[in-house]
Amino acid sequence: MKKAIVIALITILILTFIVLSMGGGHGFFWPAKIVYPYSMIISVLNNQIGILAIIIAVIQIPIYGILMTKKPKWTIIIFGIHIVSAIICLNLPTETFSG
Repeated sequence: MKKAIVIALITILILTFIVLSMGGGHGFFWPAKIVYPYSMIISVLNNQIGILAIIIAVIQIPIYGILMTKKPKWTIIIFGIHIVSAIICLNLPTETFSG
């Protein structure tokens, strides 16, 4: 139960920081591209941050937390996939989500 509360608090804090850094579309998108690469890849492809991207962003950190506590050996694999996804996301050409 304690782990679930910690994961929920971390998710809320990270999401708050990312949303504030994006500044209503006039801020920086690179933190979102690094922390939430799957959501941002979807957003770049759709040219908007839609409901699917938001849902994925909200559940990403809890899923990471659950997988890392239940399957600690998967941590390196999860981290590797995340890094590769972030690199891909940072290199996608886009006018809408630059910066």
